[in-house]
Amino acid sequence: MSDTRWKRLERDVARKVGGQRIPVTGERDGQDISHPVFAFQVKSRRTIPGWLATWLAGITGTARRLDRVGVLVLHQPGTEVDDALVVLRMRDWVDLHG
Repeated sequence: MSDTRWKRLERDVARKVGGQRIPVTGERDGQDISHPVFAFQVKSRRTIPGWLATWLAGITGTARRLDRVGVLVLHQPGTEVDDALVVLRMRDWVDLHG
C-alpha cells in the first residue's frame, strides 16, 4: 500500500483536529477529513505566496507579544465581507478548537 506524503499529511491533520481521514475510495464529497463539526480539505503546496506568509507572520508576531491569537482576514473587493477568508496557523486553530 502506497503511503504518499499527502496521505500522511491528511492523517496528521485529522489527528490534530480530532477527525479521521477519509480514504480516496470512500465517500469524500470534497472532504479529506471526517469531523462532527467541520468539513476539511487539506492542500499542500511547495510554496505559499510570499505576501500571505508575510502578512500572517506579521499578525502572529503582534499577537504573540499581546498574548493573543493572530488572525488574517482576506477580502476581495466587490464581495461580501461575510465571504472573506480567515487564515490562522494550524497550532492556533488546534489550541482553540482541537
